[in-house]
Amino acid sequence: MEKLKSIENIFRNGTWYHSVEYNNIKSKGTFDYTQIIKDLNFPSMKNMDVLDVGCSDGFFSKYFLEELDANHVLGIDINNYDGSIAFDVLSSFEKEYEEKYKSHNDFDKLKEDYEILGLNNSNKFLLLKNLFNLNMDYKNASIYDMKNLENRDVTFCGSLLEHLRDPISAIEQLYFKTNNFCIIDVSNTFKSSVLFPKPYLKYTGAGGNFYNYSDEAIKLMMKAVGFKNIKTLKNYRINIEKYNYKIRHTLFIGYK
Repeated sequence: MEKLKSIENIFRNGTWYHSVEYNNIKSKGTFDYTQIIKDLNFPSMKNMDVLDVGCSDGFFSKYFLEELDANHVLGIDINNYDGSIAFDVLSSFEKEYEEKYKSHNDFDKLKEDYEILGLNNSNKFLLLKNLFNLNMDYKNASIYDMKNLENRDVTFCGSLLEHLRDPISAIEQLYFKTNNFCIIDVSNTFKSSVLFPKPYLKYTGAGGNFYNYSDEAIKLMMKAVGFKNIKTLKNYRINIEKYNYKIRHTLFIGYK
């Protein structure tokens, strides 16, 4: 009973990136994919091993295992779950992002609940792994340095490229680790032109969300590093729950 109360408290009062459901309780995530995930046209991952790059709280890893029949998922992220910044930012924006990440770390607020569940930090990927008894594991790693990781049948990278200074190197690293196909989800994509689509990048002026991409730009970068038969799985819009407005996403797939 004590563990159940701790789980429910973390779901109700914790800081989540994705909304996740447990016992009729839904966490208050920045993004709620629970109603639209099945409409995103993910292919079957039956008996496949998956690398989830920038896995965050493990929402997609969980979905790949439970709904797409993946065999195993390795999630990697550079988040240390200590309140430190979890991606590259410009030095002029560093203080702003330090404050943001400290406010997002809910371990001190819910320390007793995490410790009751055997966790010594706020890594919700590990929480979901244990709670749902999922065949997934976590490693602290960067998309730019995956040389010590084994190749996987499938690589997935969700809402990460827009936070990277060097997206082409990141996509190349995904290519090196992919045996079968790679799926990349990118937020704040845009249509360059209906009649004459172009591979454009647009600098945002922000310190940690560097570029917006046209769909053609992502496809061309995927092609440049070696991916073949590149397609758009889905263009969709999803609400940012905190601000109550929708942003455009594009889901891409490329084959080795």
